[in-house]
Amino acid sequence: MSGSLAGAMAGTEAMAALFGAAGGARALLAVEAGFARAAARGGRISPAAAAAIVAACDGAGAEFAGLDLAALARAGAVAGTIVIPLVAWLRGRVGGHAAAVHRGLTSQDVIDTALVLQLRDGLALLEADLAAAAAATAGLARDHAGTPMLARTLLQPALPTRFGLKAAGWMAGLDDARASLRAAAAGALVLQCGGAAGTLDGFGPEPLRLAQAFAEELALPLPPLPWHTRRAPLARLGATLAAAVGVAGKIATDLALLMQAEVGEASEPAAPGRGGSSAMAHKRNPTLAIAARAAALRTPALAATLLAAIPGEHERAAGAWQAEQAVWPELMLAASGAFAAVREALAGLVVDPAAMARNLALAPEAGASVAVGELLARALAAHAAPAPPGYGPGSEEA
Repeated sequence: MSGSLAGAMAGTEAMAALFGAAGGARALLAVEAGFARAAARGGRISPAAAAAIVAACDGAGAEFAGLDLAALARAGAVAGTIVIPLVAWLRGRVGGHAAAVHRGLTSQDVIDTALVLQLRDGLALLEADLAAAAAATAGLARDHAGTPMLARTLLQPALPTRFGLKAAGWMAGLDDARASLRAAAAGALVLQCGGAAGTLDGFGPEPLRLAQAFAEELALPLPPLPWHTRRAPLARLGATLAAAVGVAGKIATDLALLMQAEVGEASEPAAPGRGGSSAMAHKRNPTLAIAARAAALRTPALAATLLAAIPGEHERAAGAWQAEQAVWPELMLAASGAFAAVREALAGLVVDPAAMARNLALAPEAGASVAVGELLARALAAHAAPAPPGYGPGSEEA
């Protein structure tokens, strides 16, 4: 994730906390702690050793007392993986139980599973913004079911329509993005547990029982096989997320166009300091729309890296897997900024029916199609249908 000012502006604080250095370390330690609890359940390590490991992982705390994250990153760069110095640090914190730390795991098990934990929490944050944005569009669709406006094709006046139908189109896009993300996440958010070469070496006489216990400790599904060499599910999730950001970008583009002074049919909610110009005081810029559109322009390239990383070498890729690790924080941060911006813009959108009526003079003298009402009713009915379960254990339907 970018440490620049621009990078800090791109996403939400909650997502930055999840995918920042401290959030990443917490996820890695959560995996080590979960594996220690599972190993103790199966008799691979003693309960005392597991308790010491869990206490050390939990004891790092929010401030990570005793763990220098900058030094950890430097050591990880030298070692080729962040897990090597992290395990060394953890072994130094558990007294006589050092041999029980990370016993049987490989670095990729820890890194991939930690990413899954981060994605599970991050996607729940994104889902909340998408759900709120979709609810806001549904409200606009209902409130403006009869508000006439000009439809535009190729940026030119087309035929009369209703603003409610336009909002329903935004709503349908958001609902589709939510459903697609849930489907893609179901295939990607699973435990990675394969050991050094994907054969569960070092997992004792009942390796599958240990793997199942590990999955249960982290509340993740256990797939039929380790997926360390099968990156398509993660890439599919990344591409689906980029498409969802594109949906936010489409809405943002429409809002920016509607907000043009010479159109003036809708505007973002006002806020102190928002939308000003350093050189032209008379301007009110569509800053929320700009943020979402900027994210939509960035995320396809990020998803492309995930797609490019699918054809890795043998049982562990040399470079492709590592490239993914730098992409996900940026992708999730950009998505969080886009969805939060669109949510805020839609929730406080100021609609000007008088301007819409005025601009209708550019259309042929005809009423909106008789199908508009039925199309709108169908869209709202589909939106109201029960959603599938959310992300993670105990999640509720949005």
